[in-house]
Amino acid sequence: MELQSYVLAVNSRLVFDQYHLIGEAASSMIEEGSIDDRDTFLHAVRDILSSYSGSQTMTPTYVSACALVEQISELEDELHCYQHELENVLPRERGRFIDEQCRMVQILEQILSVPVTHMLPKFTPWPLAQALEELEMISYEVSASVNEVMMAREEKTKMLQQPSRNAQQERRVFADFFCHPGRLENQVRELTSRVRGIPE
Repeated sequence: MELQSYVLAVNSRLVFDQYHLIGEAASSMIEEGSIDDRDTFLHAVRDILSSYSGSQTMTPTYVSACALVEQISELEDELHCYQHELENVLPRERGRFIDEQCRMVQILEQILSVPVTHMLPKFTPWPLAQALEELEMISYEVSASVNEVMMAREEKTKMLQQPSRNAQQERRVFADFFCHPGRLENQVRELTSRVRGIPE
């Protein structure tokens, strides 16, 4: 019955532009009295549509289905990005590092296998030192690339663990649209005045 009254009020808002009916419908959806714990469907619906903020107020804020779909889509994009890095980026970096190591080993083998009698004037510590220096630079670049990938993955993980600021803004706009349309109109006017005040 609560969901039916809410849908009826939404239809009235879209057809007759009656804001007060929406406010009454939203306020009437706040839980009153006890609910049967066995009614798991009702609890699941309210858990999905409601998110509580303990720091500011205990009034529930309702999330739209479009916002939930968008959040799920963002999580799927993040998952695809991680899978792409795991399947393509990291193996490619590892293969490049192995190829460079093999090439440097071959260079060292060539240097060490040259007969001393034929290459005595040219056989100095400089080629070996230069090869070792190049190997060290390659190792440093690979380590920096791996660290950069790991830091990026940690940042993405932290972003997924924290609530999105865009999602919070969507919830506020959704709630203001139905419950406080005047406040939403004031915000739109304020943003419009700011945009017009920006020099071209």
